[in-house]
Amino acid sequence: MSSPGNGKYDGKDDPLPVKSQQEALDWARQIIAHVAQTTGARINAEPEIYGFNPCVGRNGEKAPDDRYTLDYGVHADVPDDQQNDVLRKVRDLLTGEGLKVTEYQEIPAGDPPAQPAAAFSARHPDSQYVVDVDSTGGHNRMSLAVRTPCLLPPSESAPPTTPAPTGTA
Repeated sequence: MSSPGNGKYDGKDDPLPVKSQQEALDWARQIIAHVAQTTGARINAEPEIYGFNPCVGRNGEKAPDDRYTLDYGVHADVPDDQQNDVLRKVRDLLTGEGLKVTEYQEIPAGDPPAQPAAAFSARHPDSQYVVDVDSTGGHNRMSLAVRTPCLLPPSESAPPTTPAPTGTA
């Protein structure tokens, strides 16, 4: 799955990837559709949940350039007894695409808990986006989510120029 911006993100002084909010939202939808289709998780009819948030530095600082992050998620219908299988498929898919697993927890086999607790999180090493797949607050459901790093909206294009008025004599 492609990165949210152009180039590799190595550190705090690197330029931010440039994407409009609509481009970022379309990109997140594409990642989740890819994950769902590949793993057999069926995205249900619940509304998608997303939010654009201002980027905030470690010490609360904010830049004046409208940089933002996107948190995007949907719910999928996955029977409790298939959630571990979905997690394994997600892990295999995303590690095969270069993401690094940062969290992995399966539902204990043979001991179904009152509430399933499957969790997966992976980060793309270059562009730093994160994919999360988790059991949700109800049986037979999982959440599929993407979190982007800070993105920079495209600069405003110059306003159209109007020709100088011509006088009539």
